Amino acid sequence: MSASIRKAAPVRWWHSARLRITLGITLVTAAVFGAMMVFTFQLLNLSTDRVMDSRLQRETADFSTFMTAGILPAFESEDPTVEQLIRAYLAQQYPSSELLLVGTASESGTQFTLSRFGPDEDTLFPPAIRSEVQLIGLDSPESSGILDGSIRWRKTAVESPAGMANIVVAVNDRGTHEETRRVVFYMRWASAGGMVVSALLAWLIAGRMLVPVRRIREAAETISAADLSRRVPADGPDEIVSLADTVNAMLERVEDAYRTQREFLDDAGHELRTPLTVVQGNLDLMPDDPEGRAEATRLMQDELSRMTRIVEDLLTLARADRPDFLRTVPTDIAELILDIEAKVEVIADRDWRVLPYAEGLARLDKQRITQALIQFCSNAVRFTSPGDTIEIGCRIIEPGDATLPDGFSAGPVATPPNREAYRRRLLWWVRDHGPGIPPGEEESIFQRFHTARGQLRDGRGGTGLGLAIVSTIAKAHGGRAFAFNAKGGGAAFCIVIPLIAPPPEKRSPGDAENDAVTSTSTQ
Repeated sequence: MSASIRKAAPVRWWHSARLRITLGITLVTAAVFGAMMVFTFQLLNLSTDRVMDSRLQRETADFSTFMTAGILPAFESEDPTVEQLIRAYLAQQYPSSELLLVGTASESGTQFTLSRFGPDEDTLFPPAIRSEVQLIGLDSPESSGILDGSIRWRKTAVESPAGMANIVVAVNDRGTHEETRRVVFYMRWASAGGMVVSALLAWLIAGRMLVPVRRIREAAETISAADLSRRVPADGPDEIVSLADTVNAMLERVEDAYRTQREFLDDAGHELRTPLTVVQGNLDLMPDDPEGRAEATRLMQDELSRMTRIVEDLLTLARADRPDFLRTVPTDIAELILDIEAKVEVIADRDWRVLPYAEGLARLDKQRITQALIQFCSNAVRFTSPGDTIEIGCRIIEPGDATLPDGFSAGPVATPPNREAYRRRLLWWVRDHGPGIPPGEEESIFQRFHTARGQLRDGRGGTGLGLAIVSTIAKAHGGRAFAFNAKGGGAAFCIVIPLIAPPPEKRSPGDAENDAVTSTSTQ
């Protein structure tokens, strides 16, 4: 990792998140306003068409009612003609400026036209349009239509007592459509103003929303390899808090990885420096006599062997975070403890005693568990004399039961986590009858390069990595390693891990039939 984090490149304005948010909101607003204008325009047109149709229907219905009755008390003649009836009906009407009425007597072809203005001064129904409406009353077989794009007409024929007649009602809706277009025009300008206001508000809101993100970026720029302990602020909306928590969790992982790498390099440099110094010193001061050379060679070989062991232990600790560090398989617990007993009996001349052990299957990495228990045994051998008793034990602990039985320890024991009491556990222990653990170092002995009990009986100092490896193996299994001074003398080193039972094996129907046949033949 470099000494400092490279400063982020400046953000181009056209790639700005604030600009993109503003453009996105503005485009959505424009689409909404556009849809509203189209919807309003269509709605107004439909409303206009409905009003025009209703008006045409009402006018033609009134004409039909009047002509069907055929009674005109105001006339001197008791039997009015069709022409008189048409004139009487039109005389009762007072049309608006956009209405034109043309009544026609079918037999004679006589027509009567009624409008607010005369032909020369009527801008809605000029003479050419009037002529077309009158022709419709004379010979058009259609009942409705549109003239000149803005004039709607409807024709109805009535059989009156005086004869056949028809009327053509024409309405010019140009004014209504102009009003609709005026409304849409005003809506267009209102929408444009709304889009400008929306863009300004979006720009301000996006800026306020991105303030926490900017603070996170600024804080992240100040973090370097020299100081990975700093964290980005976690405040603002929930999404920003989640982002900050994710960044902080990533920084914690980076810090842990960096610390692990630095510790590995420091530990390796510290521990390898001594054997290299010894080897270099013996090479520089190599005696000339054969006996001196042999002794120097032996010392150098011993230091090189110790250096090899240190490197292997450090590599084991470095690989602890890898997913392939454990290879768990269903393991017979009783068989595993017997294998460990057979392996440790050849380590040293001690009174090895295997206490009642657990039985059953558990899913674990038996090679790592064997490595951890043999490390406990090797540690016990170094602090005991030939003939001393060393106990190896294993038991299953049910949920709710204490991890250690009462009266087993003679000193303080590390407090177990709360979750440990709510699951089945598998407890392994190795107890010796040596000098015990110095008070206050029951937990620190599992740290790297820590030797709590001082000089060993065999006169050699340990590397202080063995118990650290055991603790790593226990944690990889989801458990822990701990030690304490046992009642009656000596020290006890323990591993407690969750007891994970392997899934039941699937059996085929043929296996069940074979079992049934075997049972029958036995009887």
